[in-house]
Amino acid sequence: MVRDGMPPLPLLVFVVGTGSLGAEIAAVRLLAPYFGASTVVWANTIGIVLVALTVGYWLGGRFADRHPHRRGLCLLTLLAASLLALVPFAADPLLDLAVNALDEISAGAFLGSLVGVLALVAVPVLLLGAVTPWALRLAVERVEQAGTVAGRLYALSTAGSLAGTLLSALVLIPLVGTRRTFLVFAFAIAAVAVLGLRPARRFALAPAAMLVLIALPVGTLKASDGGRVIHESETEYQYAQVVERSDGSRALELNEGQAQHSIYNPDSVLTGDVWDGHLVLPFTVRDTPPRRVAILGNAAGTTSRAYEEFFPDTRVDGVERTCTFTTRMRGRSCGGSTPSTT
Repeated sequence: MVRDGMPPLPLLVFVVGTGSLGAEIAAVRLLAPYFGASTVVWANTIGIVLVALTVGYWLGGRFADRHPHRRGLCLLTLLAASLLALVPFAADPLLDLAVNALDEISAGAFLGSLVGVLALVAVPVLLLGAVTPWALRLAVERVEQAGTVAGRLYALSTAGSLAGTLLSALVLIPLVGTRRTFLVFAFAIAAVAVLGLRPARRFALAPAAMLVLIALPVGTLKASDGGRVIHESETEYQYAQVVERSDGSRALELNEGQAQHSIYNPDSVLTGDVWDGHLVLPFTVRDTPPRRVAILGNAAGTTSRAYEEFFPDTRVDGVERTCTFTTRMRGRSCGGSTPSTT
């Protein structure tokens, strides 16, 4: 029986299941800019998550026998959701530290990703793993029903895990990014957990804070050392952001600023950086400007814009998959698709 104001155990188990596996997929995206997304990184992530869930199942059973009430279960669930919400904000300093510490080690990707996953998601996933056995203890009212209740709850937990995997990979990460993916799962878990806590108003501050973090504008919490973030997005391969600097120029940065893909300066086509080298490179083998240049991965058009300025008779074919970042870099609309010609 479910008392008034208490969350249904099947709903709690399902939502926790979505968060546990959704966090696993999102964790790989957090690690990718630092250690790649190789099978080694995936193996470390899956292994740590499975170990954390295993320990969580064991601890959940012990907690359930010692505290057989829903308030304790909901408090633990709320704590897990709060820790899950902190993961994307702790990732940058922790992973930077791991990269610097393991930079000279040949097995750096293996050890770094192992330590990264362990430090970031092991504890919240462990606590999420404790929810299902605890809920099972509370749901079984008669021994004769134990098998049926256990099967139903673990089926719901697994279904939630499947839903979380698909949601994070196919919907949330592409649409709202890795940080908000963690926050969305944490908010859903916390919102259900608060239903079983009194006074609800005090505990509701946790999901309310998560909701505020989800709604914050781009760049408010993901700052860049070089300027103000005006746009961010998750591509199929990495995190990308457009940063506006104090001098008015804009840079397209990849993977938390580890790589700078393009520069747009409204006052000049010259950047004072590596992109200018493409203007003189053809003259190492020829005396006249090339008649036609193909740029595979035109990005924001840094090089093609310079060619247009200095060699107006040269045709530049810039091939790019999308014009989203070209739009943000230059601050104007883009009506075409690939390929584009300057």
